[in-house]
Amino acid sequence: MSSSDLAAVVVTVCVLVALVALIAVLTQAFVLMREFRRKLEDFDDKVGPALSQLADTAEMAQAEISRLRDLLNIAQKVAGAAEAAGGAAAKIAGMPVDKVRAAAEAVRDKLSSKGNESPSAGTEEER
Repeated sequence: MSSSDLAAVVVTVCVLVALVALIAVLTQAFVLMREFRRKLEDFDDKVGPALSQLADTAEMAQAEISRLRDLLNIAQKVAGAAEAAGGAAAKIAGMPVDKVRAAAEAVRDKLSSKGNESPSAGTEEER
């Protein structure tokens, strides 16, 4: 056997060993891919309903946020009305009591002068 024949045999054996190693690696890769696909399907089966529920919850939360925004707008309007009423009350309370008393006496005098014209009319104090 010559050295070229020996080299051909060694190269052939090396190629066969390399092919067997490549087939083993590819087989392992296919096994891993099947296992990964199975795990991914299991994950999808478990997470799919949770994601659907999460989407429904997000929609409900959005509706509640909108409702709260409307309530805040109403509360702001009520606060504005209360502030205006408070300002009017402060203005009324700030009027001098003497002016109110004088106005009440003027109204009483006006009513009593009309009361003299009709005998049935009179103020509460006269009855």
